[in-house]
Amino acid sequence: MKISTVTYYKKIIFEIFIITFLISLTIILENASAIQKLKVSPNKRFLIYENGRPFFYLGDTAWELFHRLNREEADFYLKDRSKKGFTVIQAVVLAELDGLHVPNPYGNLPLTDDDPARPNEVYFQHVDYIVNCAEKLGIFIGMLPTWGG
Repeated sequence: MKISTVTYYKKIIFEIFIITFLISLTIILENASAIQKLKVSPNKRFLIYENGRPFFYLGDTAWELFHRLNREEADFYLKDRSKKGFTVIQAVVLAELDGLHVPNPYGNLPLTDDDPARPNEVYFQHVDYIVNCAEKLGIFIGMLPTWGG
C-alpha cells in the first residue's frame, strides 16, 4: 500500500514533535532543583525519584499556559492541578494559535520582529515565573519549545 506524500510528511513532523518533546522534558527533569530530581530507573524502563521511589507521570496538557494565562490565572490553575495530584503539565513556549503575533496577557510577544535569535526577555520572565510556580508545587513542566509545521 502506497502512502501519499502529505501523509508521509505529517508522519515525519509528528515523529519530530515527539522527539523534541521528550528531549525537552528530559532537560527540564534533569534541571529541576527545588523538588526531588528524577532519573531513569536502573532497568531503563521508567522514571524514578532520586530516592528510588517510582515517579507517576500524571500529566495535563495546557499547551497555551505561558501565552494565554496571566500570573494569577496560572497560579490558580497550577494549584488546582497540584491538589488533584498532577505531576506534569505539558506546555508550549511559542504558542500554536498565532502565539507569535498575538501578545500574552501583559502585551508581550515572545520574539522581537519574529526573529528567534531575538527573544523578548519580558515574555520569557513570565514563562520563568510559571515554571518556578510549578516547581514550588512539586509539578514538572513538560516543555515543548515550539510547534512545527
